[in-house]
Formats: sequence, C-alpha cells, structure tokens
Amino acid sequence: MSDFAEYLAKFQSLNCGRGENHERPHKPVLLLAVLDLAESGRLPTNRITLSPELLELFRLYFDIVRTPQDQPTAINPFFFLRSDKFWHHQPRPGHEEIYASMRSPGCLALLTTTVAYAFLDDDLFSAMLDPMMREALRQALVGRYFAKHRRAIMQVVERERQIGLYEQELEKTIAQSRSSSSKERKLVVREYGAEVRDTGFRRLVTRAYDYRCAACGLRVCLDDGRMLVEAAHLIPFAETQDDDPRNGMALCKNHHWAMDQFLIAPGTDKIWHVSGKLDDRLEGQQDLLRLRGRSILFPTECRYYPRKESLQWRVERLLSATN
Repeated sequence: MSDFAEYLAKFQSLNCGRGENHERPHKPVLLLAVLDLAESGRLPTNRITLSPELLELFRLYFDIVRTPQDQPTAINPFFFLRSDKFWHHQPRPGHEEIYASMRSPGCLALLTTTVAYAFLDDDLFSAMLDPMMREALRQALVGRYFAKHRRAIMQVVERERQIGLYEQELEKTIAQSRSSSSKERKLVVREYGAEVRDTGFRRLVTRAYDYRCAACGLRVCLDDGRMLVEAAHLIPFAETQDDDPRNGMALCKNHHWAMDQFLIAPGTDKIWHVSGKLDDRLEGQQDLLRLRGRSILFPTECRYYPRKESLQWRVERLLSATN
C-alpha cells in the first residue's frame, strides 16, 4: 500500500472552497458518510453511488456542522471531489464525452445519468476497510474540519455502528433455518434501542425493495436522502418483536396506512387482496380497489421475499375485518 500518511494529509487538505468566513463542509462530510458505509459493510466493492443511504448519512452529519449559508447538496462534493485526485468517476457507457465536458454536476438526475459510480484509489479503499486505518481517516477529518463538533459527530458515528451491527444481525436471521424460534429473534431485538432497531429495519427493507412501493411501484428519492416509501411490518412488531426483513415490505405512505387498516393485504398467492368494504363508486377508494389481483412487486433478491406466515397473517386479518 502507498504511504498511508499521504492519504491522511490529503484528507486534511481537501479543496473545500470557502463560504462567508469558513470552509465549505461538504467534502469532509461526504467522506464521513462513506466511512460509515465502509464500516457497516454496505460498501463491499469500490463503487460509491449516490444511494438514498449515502444521502441520508450526508444529511445527518451536514446538519451538525452546517452554517446558515451552507446548502445540503451532496451532489456537489460527489462531483468535485475528483479534484482531490483520490476520488474518481466511472461514466456510464456512451456518456464519456458528456462527462468529459462537465464542469459542474447539474442536478441529481443529470449526474446519475452520466456517472455510474465514484471509486477511490485502490490503496485508499483498502485502508477504509481496515478498522484502525478507517478510524484514523475519520479522526483526521473531524480534527481538521469539525473539532468543535467532535462530540456530536462521534455520537452519530456510534449510533451508525449500532445500526450497522443490527442490520448484520437481521441478515443472520435470513440465513437461519426456518426452524429458528421466535425467542431467538427476540433476544437479538432486546439488545438494541428503539431508534437503532427502527432505522436498521427501515434501511434493510427499503434497500431490498430498491426503495419502491411493493403495491403501486412508486419510487421517489429526494436529493437529501428522503424517500416516499416506508418499511412496513407485516405482522406488527408489537405482537412478535420480529424485525426479520422477511416480515417487512416497502410501501408508500398511503398503502402502508391502508394495509395497517386491513383494507389491503399481500397474499401467499403473490397478489394483492382488497377489502370487500371498499366501494368502487367512491373516487377516493378506486385506487385501492384497482390493486385487487395485481402482483406484488417483490425484491430483486428472493432471500428477502416475505415469509409465508407473515403474508397469511395479513390476509387472515383482512378477511376477519371484512366479515
């Protein structure tokens, strides 16, 4: 590996640009977010995309260090970090000339249409995967740019560590045999606080569904990481303490509410079921009725498919509420 000290020096001499009497925080904030992805195992290869998770992490740190003059725009550091020589872009096939002519990122849609992903120097990426080097890089950023916010930043770092560990525990439940008892799953849940559990479950489920509603297919992700879909429990968490991702489904707010009111339910037959209480003469109910018999939009990886017993629970409750 190249001299690690060189990367520490580069992290402490980023070309940040200046606002009113201060350096812009965007580049070091984005690098803090990337370090979190690496630590949680969500950066398995040297490919960094403007995913909703990266944008969410960026916003968490940015809200701590920003001044009123700073705008929370992650696409700018994602693009302009290329000037610091360790951050590179892979243009999409056929967009090489467009990328070569770009002097600014434009909007999120333009950037993601032109650039497939960013990648780091191989040696720097390897350093990010090493716990001691990763922490040294983090402390270099915090000490150089955000010393007065160290405590608040490290609180986010620790919370993200716990969320990453919880996600890993949830992934383990998928690998377990179907004979795993609900008691074993509860033991995992009790080791973590509610905020960690809620965030870990949400991120894992919405990521599995590519941030798309399993009912209507709606997929809206804003520049700051906010998204329209939510992670819905099929069997409510209050009943079983079950955060197994296969007990979850990504739904937009409207269809999440409708499912929890037992107006719609995903079935083991892989289609949506709709309550007989709805009336197709009422305009406000027609959208839900159009779901009847439509296929569920499942995750791309079948290991995240909902469990049969969770789907059965939903349909049984819908039928019970209808009768």
